Amino acid sequence: MAFLVLGIGTLTACSSTDPSVEDDHVVRMPIVLAIPANNAELTTGSAGAKATRAEGDPGTYEKFELPKYLYIYLINTSINGTDKVVLTPEGMNLQSGYTLKADKWTKTITTDNKDSIYTYTDQIRIIIPENRSEGVVYAAMSTVPIAVTYTGTGVEDATFTLGDDVKDKSEALKNLYSSPYNLNNSNGYYGIVNDYKSNSPYINMVLYHVASKLDVQWNVDAKVQDKVKLSKITLTGLSRGGKLFKPLENTESSSTYDETFTLDAGNQWYGRKATYVIPVQTDGKYQFPMTLTNSLSSEENKDRSTTAKAEPSTSSAIFVPWIYGTVKVTKW
Repeated sequence: MAFLVLGIGTLTACSSTDPSVEDDHVVRMPIVLAIPANNAELTTGSAGAKATRAEGDPGTYEKFELPKYLYIYLINTSINGTDKVVLTPEGMNLQSGYTLKADKWTKTITTDNKDSIYTYTDQIRIIIPENRSEGVVYAAMSTVPIAVTYTGTGVEDATFTLGDDVKDKSEALKNLYSSPYNLNNSNGYYGIVNDYKSNSPYINMVLYHVASKLDVQWNVDAKVQDKVKLSKITLTGLSRGGKLFKPLENTESSSTYDETFTLDAGNQWYGRKATYVIPVQTDGKYQFPMTLTNSLSSEENKDRSTTAKAEPSTSSAIFVPWIYGTVKVTKW
């Protein structure tokens, strides 16, 4: 998971880059970002990678990259409650997001001394208008630029898409985090800014994975191993985009792509591979179509289509699960 801590102070603006905001009636809200940095020694030899426990993964650690792009949206409601506007940080490009500087991350310890985190130390600010009664934040971080789309002020329904030029989509999805729209605290949605109408509004948020970790295991029955030697397993129709803040509510894939696992003599009959995917439910279940390639078959008979039986690690309605998929080959 990734931690987003919004530390909010009050600064009177002498000038504003936003012509719609009066200079004498604004405050600028500094933002501090952080992600966990567990077992950092596991990153040895991997430039730019940081290790942390994968959300939902039962007991394994992985290497994660520090985020490079920020997408954060503050929905401001007017005092009379009738007008809403979406505000973004100074310097944030609506198409490519806010670029985070690699040299501005510093390793620190959480206030409860229970964890180490990497904190983004450069200043990021959002202009807050005087005409405000409620502020609601939705945020996402990524290692690659993503295209974010929403209508009006409906940020919670925003969708995203990875660019065509993203070569390793699994890696990009692994390092994509957002604030789930249905994660609540005692005040409601956890992205509601505390004391927003005061001179000292503040909010602390934790960002979670948008993509599930898919663990695929295959097994070729001993009775057919003389006829079957798998050389490739290709996951087909994976989604390159989805709902950014409602990651468990995808019911169809969009901008699809395929991902291929190349096998050798060590795993031609049984093995296990993991990747990150956008979870898509069909009829309430996770299904992952794939093509198995048999190196012992003739050209016209070498590929077979099947669907992995997928079991999520949790039935949570908020956080994306670790998913375990199995395929057993009993005939060809």
